[in-house]
Amino acid sequence: MKKTTELLLISVLLTGCAAPAAETGESAEPVKTQEASETPTAEPAETSVPEATPDPEFLQKAIGQLERTLDPFYNDGDELPQIEDAEIVWSIVSGNAVIEDNVIRKTEDSAEYEPVVLSASADGFPLDHSFGNILLLDPYVGYVISYFSERTSEPETMKLAYTYNGVEWFALNGDRAVLKAFAGTGRLRDPAVFRRKDGTFAVCATQGYDTDAIYLYDSQDLTSFTNERLMKVNRTPLSEEQAWAPEAFYDRTLDQYVIYWSSVADEGMFYNLSGDLQDASEPQRLLDPGYVIIDGTMVKCGPDYAIIFKDERYPMEDYSTLMSGYSEDGWTDFKEFSQPISQHQSEGPMIMPDLENEGYYVFYDDYTRFRFHALYTQDFRSRYFDAVPEEIMTIPMDSPAHSHAIPVTQKEMDRVINYWH
Repeated sequence: MKKTTELLLISVLLTGCAAPAAETGESAEPVKTQEASETPTAEPAETSVPEATPDPEFLQKAIGQLERTLDPFYNDGDELPQIEDAEIVWSIVSGNAVIEDNVIRKTEDSAEYEPVVLSASADGFPLDHSFGNILLLDPYVGYVISYFSERTSEPETMKLAYTYNGVEWFALNGDRAVLKAFAGTGRLRDPAVFRRKDGTFAVCATQGYDTDAIYLYDSQDLTSFTNERLMKVNRTPLSEEQAWAPEAFYDRTLDQYVIYWSSVADEGMFYNLSGDLQDASEPQRLLDPGYVIIDGTMVKCGPDYAIIFKDERYPMEDYSTLMSGYSEDGWTDFKEFSQPISQHQSEGPMIMPDLENEGYYVFYDDYTRFRFHALYTQDFRSRYFDAVPEEIMTIPMDSPAHSHAIPVTQKEMDRVINYWH
């Protein structure tokens, strides 16, 4: 989905002052004599008027808003963010890229994954700040989807599919496993592919049911998966019992990966930070709507974040619905949540931004009927979701469960399809 120019409410406070003109008195006219030469009257000294200077508080607010709005990954041809009531002019500090009419583009010298550092000015005043941890990619053309199943000959393994338009899916590798777990319980569930800061990929997944650690794998291009390891995320003072449905993303402002997961035993969703995907920080509570939840999935919307999760209260005939939340103050500040947006007995939501229009698909498991349904929203803040007609959806896999989608470029898509077909 094309990133559009973000409108952020910031008041511009520009102050300035001009020194008053110096007062001068009239000079007495000198007496002219035939011998004396005329001495010109000295002109009053010109008073310089300093240029207006910006309010430092405004500049700091601008920097903070732009830092929160900037994504870690931009695509060739994307617009860069703006601020309401102030013109932001972006510049390239380093990296093979150009900016024209607020659009960032690759050059003929750009790498497939091109690191860039940006600087900016607001209403002509330079922001004394560099914006780093940004990678410039080719345009996204579709999604690679990870999922697992329980009712096939290869249960609890990772499988892959792909889509260009969101609603027509195609199985890869004949709907067979592309990744099996060997460490720990050997039970790989809820696989989620995410992008590393260098443009390559990683996978996190649930390890069975009642364990304190999750699976992690590295992947250069989604054709092979290496470095299987267990990362303990549920630790004291929590129960050390569960770490369900983990997902992860790179936060460029922290220069850390955020790994978030659910635990019924601890009645909530939690997160850890990791700089290298080898070790994790102590767990912190991500959100608490006042009842037991699982299966949370987040998406960044400009400077804001949206989340979808499952109400895990019992009996499932009365609950087991999906809820949404929205935060305008970062991914740790979800405070208000919607009423149910799905039918009962729903879980495993997946958010897929529409690459062709301004909107979002939300796919989820109808887990008693072993099928997927989908919703569509133009804006998570509206809390309004339309059901996607099943007749326009093609999901040919056998009993898929708990999917996760990652956007990919044409080169990445070609590598995946050529290898797994």
